[in-house]
Amino acid sequence: MLNNRVSKAVRLAIAFGAASSATFAGQVMAAGEEGADKVERIEVTGSRIKRTDLETAVPVTTIGKAEIGETGTLNIQDILSRSPIALAGSDQTSSAFTTTSVGLNTTELRGLSEERTLILVNGRRFVSGMIPSAGYAVDLNAIPARLIERIDVLKSASSAIYGSDAVAGVVNIILRDDIEGVEVSGQTGLSDRGDREKHSLNVTLGNTWDSGNAWISMGYDTDKGIKAVDRSFSARDIAATDDGIVVSNSSYPPGARIQHSKLTDDEGKAIRTSYNGDGTPYNHAQNSFNRSEFRQLATPIERKYISGSLNIEVSDNVTAFAEFQWNNAATDGSTIEPVPMNISSDVWKTDVGSQTLGMSIDSPLIPDLLRTNLRADGVENLNETLFVRRLFEFGPRDTSLERDTTRVATGFNWDIDGNWALDTYATYGQTTQTQQNGGQMNVERARFALDAEEVDGVIRCKDEQARLQGCVPLNLFGANTVTPEALAYVTSPAKVYGKVEQSVVSSVISGELPYEFDGGLLAMAAGVEYRYEKGVAQPGDLAQVGAATTNKAAPTSGSFSATDVFVEFSLPVLENVRIDLAARASDHSVVGDTFTYNIGAEYRATDTLMLRTSYATAVRTPNVADLYGGRGETFASVTAPCDGLKADGTGLDNATVAANCMKDPAVAARVQEQGIFELTLFETQGIGGTLGGSEDVKEETADTFSIGAVWQATDELAFTVDYFDVKIEDAITQLTRTTVITRCYESTDFTVGCNGAYVRNPNTGALTDVHTSSTNENTIEVSGVDLEIDYRVDTDYGTFGSALIYTYTDKWTTTSQTTGAAEESVGEVETPKHRFNLNLTYGYEDINARWRARYWHSVVDTNQTQRLPDAYHNIDSVMYHDASIGYSLFDDTKFTFGINNVFDKKPPLLPRGVSSMTTANTNSRAYDIEGRSYFLNFETKF
Repeated sequence: MLNNRVSKAVRLAIAFGAASSATFAGQVMAAGEEGADKVERIEVTGSRIKRTDLETAVPVTTIGKAEIGETGTLNIQDILSRSPIALAGSDQTSSAFTTTSVGLNTTELRGLSEERTLILVNGRRFVSGMIPSAGYAVDLNAIPARLIERIDVLKSASSAIYGSDAVAGVVNIILRDDIEGVEVSGQTGLSDRGDREKHSLNVTLGNTWDSGNAWISMGYDTDKGIKAVDRSFSARDIAATDDGIVVSNSSYPPGARIQHSKLTDDEGKAIRTSYNGDGTPYNHAQNSFNRSEFRQLATPIERKYISGSLNIEVSDNVTAFAEFQWNNAATDGSTIEPVPMNISSDVWKTDVGSQTLGMSIDSPLIPDLLRTNLRADGVENLNETLFVRRLFEFGPRDTSLERDTTRVATGFNWDIDGNWALDTYATYGQTTQTQQNGGQMNVERARFALDAEEVDGVIRCKDEQARLQGCVPLNLFGANTVTPEALAYVTSPAKVYGKVEQSVVSSVISGELPYEFDGGLLAMAAGVEYRYEKGVAQPGDLAQVGAATTNKAAPTSGSFSATDVFVEFSLPVLENVRIDLAARASDHSVVGDTFTYNIGAEYRATDTLMLRTSYATAVRTPNVADLYGGRGETFASVTAPCDGLKADGTGLDNATVAANCMKDPAVAARVQEQGIFELTLFETQGIGGTLGGSEDVKEETADTFSIGAVWQATDELAFTVDYFDVKIEDAITQLTRTTVITRCYESTDFTVGCNGAYVRNPNTGALTDVHTSSTNENTIEVSGVDLEIDYRVDTDYGTFGSALIYTYTDKWTTTSQTTGAAEESVGEVETPKHRFNLNLTYGYEDINARWRARYWHSVVDTNQTQRLPDAYHNIDSVMYHDASIGYSLFDDTKFTFGINNVFDKKPPLLPRGVSSMTTANTNSRAYDIEGRSYFLNFETKF
């Protein structure tokens, strides 16, 4: 029965290109011709032991070459993220607002983060494509879709088989090795709006001979992206309110805004008073700034790549191989709005030695009307105000970067005696990233340029040394008031460089031991692996000292190594029962020893039904960013714990916090002097701090369980169903700074400063800095059910096929191990209860067609306290439809035309105020932001 199923899987793979069900996983790896009575042992994803059966105790979903080619994707991340079991980590839409990660394409299984999804190429690790200060993830841009035979997605933890990071599962990308002659392929695409142009061209040359094969492939891809103003849902800055959706825009206008709270109403409450830079009253509706004009929905990207492979029989029983990949991914001109500058904190409160504490309203730069109005309100120095401005004259913040990824792998397979085999390989990979960020200001020079005087009717910089260095007064009071000379003086180049390196050496011996069970011989695999990771990230010089409008950032530099030994056994204890065992012990240079294991069981109840279950432990050891990430400045809002404390000890809800606040001399002095510790608006908004890595962070651990069944109902119909449960403990994360300061003051063992966690101004008691870093904090629990159904039937009118992949998520809970507070995410935007893909295929002679439906269930804005009306809190389900049709003009030439999002389904509107929004007024990780699009590709061989 099994051999027949293998041969049928091969035939169906040839007819349709791929099956999605785990029932047919590994199909194209099967050796032998159609109808053969015996199938050679093959290696399947999820095991180092070669075996004759394709189903294992752990579920695997396969995406085949045809499905990749017939969806118009240039990047395999696109097709992975459309699967119900994966979510985009970073892509050209979700990374549009970032800098160091812009243009990345990564994936995360079950939404459990890209760091917890292990990416393999031909069963071997691939180097990270992310700058080491930002995190760790393989950039799927580096693996051209045209070279892929299939993608196996192992939907279970597998650290005992593959090592660290395989917590959510494994994505194993299998490259082609059957290339003969010359292959040329290309594609062009366009959205229904006439943008998002995509073009690709690939040339591959290959040859096969008696003792081996070789191929080399070269290609070029380009994707021109989408601007936010070119879609109605993202063309404006909008917000959701009780009264409906309103245009919100940014309160950092190009003409400046000066706000103070000097005036009070009849009840003595402070009145916020705002002026434009020219002194006229600030009106938000008229003077605010639409940031969307400068934003992009999808960043442009350009790729060039060369890949090659060589397999050769060195002798009758030794085969050697070598692989090479080089990829250059460039993003040129990714833009967001000009810098929003808070002069009060960014210039006058920096830590670069400034003695300037503001600007007197007698400064010749201040317009007369503004001076008159501020003085009438009781303002004598702008350090008493919130002084903000959009640096419009500096142009948009643009990012131009290049990532170069190079990877080589080489090794050999030694067939020792027809039973035992030794597989040994070594890989080296590196990714370098160079980038230039535009639109930035040199804050140190700006401080001198804002400190001006008038001499003989001429306004000049006060500092004589600065004047000798070319200082020109910087007028920020009004729109388009910055002169070209001032712009040239204060403009700051912002360069970033990063490099990550990975080296792996591994050797595995596998075969059958002379111990026979009722079902056959005991099979085993055992091996050793050494891995070395190193990373550096170098921000620009001015960024390192905090002298640029970009956040201050320290360099990142660090490395670690891990030596693993592992063993795997497959015990056919009965003719219809198999037990799989695996274990791995690792010695990590930073976190020390770790141990993981897998236990799996298969029970073939009948010729057509197999029951399976598995239990596995897994680890994710910290990466370079977790351990050594340079501390970067952040100004995310912080809730100050002592704000409102009164001299009689009241004003705060927590008595412990109140008592601890009074232990802080600066806070106690202000309470004693003023009767209350009440922060000003400037003090509340000016709480800085840093976040970064920590060498104290330890590994996170996971326990995973699955149980399910594989049922070959008929030769044409197959089902798989699997329940999964994942529990991650000591999850590595970055605590919010509010959490850090809150825990500090709620502690019964409080010490001033909390070991450097915060800094207060010794004169005012106001928080100036709160720091956070990598830590082991949360427990994450995810559970649900995966269902896959495959149906294929041959008729006189063609071959019909359908494949359903469905995921039901029952639980997605994050619990703080410190406080016990739990948040349930199931039913929120990125974690719907139900997701499925339905693929319908048809093939007849030279024609093949595909229709795919993608479903995302209805969700809510948040499961926490509802803040918005139902109209914006509840988000309806979405169904997308894609279609393609291919025609083989000759035996070796094929054209495919396709339409994605056939019915031009618009994404749900998620404006500001909705917790799950992105900068595009929707969630691009969940919904299609491009709209209807078309593609045409061709491939030919000669």
